[in-house]
Amino acid sequence: MIQLTDLSQSDHPHFAKDLFESAFPDEERPPFGELKNRNTEKFHFMVATNDDGDEPIGILTYWTFDDFVYIEHFAIDEDLRNQGLGKAVFLNFLSQQTQQIVLEVEHPHDETSEHRVEFYSSMGLYINPQDYLQPSYHGDQVTVPMIIMTKYELDDDEFVEIRDILYEEVYKCKPSNML
Repeated sequence: MIQLTDLSQSDHPHFAKDLFESAFPDEERPPFGELKNRNTEKFHFMVATNDDGDEPIGILTYWTFDDFVYIEHFAIDEDLRNQGLGKAVFLNFLSQQTQQIVLEVEHPHDETSEHRVEFYSSMGLYINPQDYLQPSYHGDQVTVPMIIMTKYELDDDEFVEIRDILYEEVYKCKPSNML
């Protein structure tokens, strides 16, 4: 069994910071130190451990909004990958959610990014066709083209609504500045 524990209650903050910083390039994550300034009613940083909580396995950050849950970052320790732990952690999390699930994923351009899209597809998530740019976490105008994957297919109006919420709440930018 897998446990998800809030970072503030976890015995593994150094593991969480190291994995967060090593698993995601700078342009796809905010500075770790800035996470404490986020809206804690909406933003959650979870550490995944084995059932007794001794061994950290991975991390999962997510936001809860009125109509959906946005998974911002998900990573399993590199030494523990390809053992089914990512699937176990992700399914554990999904089983606790009743709302639409939303996440961003890189366009498949190499073996790792292809595997990532296949993984989320195998978990039942849908690839939405709309174009999406992930805004910068660092205040510059650098954007990263991404795919939005969801539990249920989004029509164009739903996509725009979710995109605008992500831009305003997560990235702190105006949607009109991104278009």
